[in-house]
Amino acid sequence: MLLYSRPGHVELLPALPSAWAAAGSVSGIGVRGGFTADLTWRAGRVTQVRLTSVGGRGTTLVANGRPRQITLRPGESVTLRNL
Repeated sequence: MLLYSRPGHVELLPALPSAWAAAGSVSGIGVRGGFTADLTWRAGRVTQVRLTSVGGRGTTLVANGRPRQITLRPGESVTLRNL
């Protein structure tokens, strides 16, 4: 599983298959609560994520075990690197 979401909460790479852990990326994943996500990982850890609001306002993003509060207006996006 690359992403788990429910309204108000997004968790990245909660159950990454070991065959994919070395490195990878995915884009355009739909996130419950009105967002999309593009993410990149290396050695089983998220290295970059771009969260885009399609109508959502706020959510808690958990990457590499660290929660971050994200607030966006519809149409806005944020890119987090070196997580």
